Amino acid sequence: MKIAFICSDRGPCPPVKGGAIQLLIAKIAPLLAQIHEVTVFSITDPQLAHKERVDQVSFERYDKPQFFHRVCERVREASFDVIQVHNRPAWIPDLRLAAPKAKLFLSLHNLIFDTLKVDKDQAARFMDSADQILTVSRFVAKDTVRKFPSTSRKIHVLYTGVDVKDYAPAWTKKGIAWRRYIRSLYQISNHDPVLLFVGRLVSEKGCHLLLAAMRELLKSHSRVKLLVVGSKWYADESTSAYIDKLKHESDQMGGRVIFTSYVPVDDIPKYFAAADLFICPSQWKEPLARVHYEAMAAGLPIITTNRGGNAELFQSNDDAIVIKDYNQPEAFTQAIAKLLDDPKLAEKMGRLGRVKVEQTYNFERVASDLAALYQETTAAM
Repeated sequence: MKIAFICSDRGPCPPVKGGAIQLLIAKIAPLLAQIHEVTVFSITDPQLAHKERVDQVSFERYDKPQFFHRVCERVREASFDVIQVHNRPAWIPDLRLAAPKAKLFLSLHNLIFDTLKVDKDQAARFMDSADQILTVSRFVAKDTVRKFPSTSRKIHVLYTGVDVKDYAPAWTKKGIAWRRYIRSLYQISNHDPVLLFVGRLVSEKGCHLLLAAMRELLKSHSRVKLLVVGSKWYADESTSAYIDKLKHESDQMGGRVIFTSYVPVDDIPKYFAAADLFICPSQWKEPLARVHYEAMAAGLPIITTNRGGNAELFQSNDDAIVIKDYNQPEAFTQAIAKLLDDPKLAEKMGRLGRVKVEQTYNFERVASDLAALYQETTAAM
């Protein structure tokens, strides 16, 4: 089977500038290429060749202004059996014209109309043109079907995951080494409990809630530190009014809050290993934040909010704490204190998460599910 993955035009693949979509494609393409012929299309980057073959996967990269035009040309020439488009529903009709015999898969990582700015009537046409629609969560699937009832017959929830080998829990030899390295890098004592935030520093991601929670938490847990990993945008170390405000507030906490700025995707697992507790304080209708899979793979207990699809992965108070009062700092303070004061519960949650990633939320399972769906769809031709 000839398979084409078309990245969104927000970043190159593999994710040398970061990006969950680019990482997903970079990880599952080699798995599918063990049996199928796989080509990945993405925009260019100075660090990457325009064309190359890696792990049996063909990568073709084009400059952003001409990207989709060039992709359509290549699709017209190559006779793919399956074309999977990520987060760009507007591209589906043109791809249908370029490859009328191919099966078109649309992967939605966000909500239509909310983060994907498209007109409703146009979007309906895009949806009707796709053979199958994949979503990263039930939340995104339900929202899509509510807006476009005709999609109910062809929509599938495909939870993603991680490469388990990339992460090392604190109870492993590699995890211990990573933990020591990152903590020494930021002068963090091995005895200091470390809370971890990983994400873009924008208000909807909720980092300001953690700083507010920290002010109260430090009254009873004076050694706690908050490690903030992220920047305004992927590979962007510029500041913003929001970031300046976060740093101003953190200045009043005596060095207990540490900002790392942008961290390359390959180094992120080391930061998870350095932490004791992961928190995702999302305030927006999060489709399903990838950082949850990463925290589980690292064996960390998790605190998250019930926004969007985030809570779908967990049984609250069993393998994570899901906060309903998502915009209340005291709710985070209480949840953090609960896990810091009960290390056995924290360890239990972390180990449960690691098992779930090993068994279900990994790229091998994603590739297997995709291959089965491709086979089923093309067999119906």
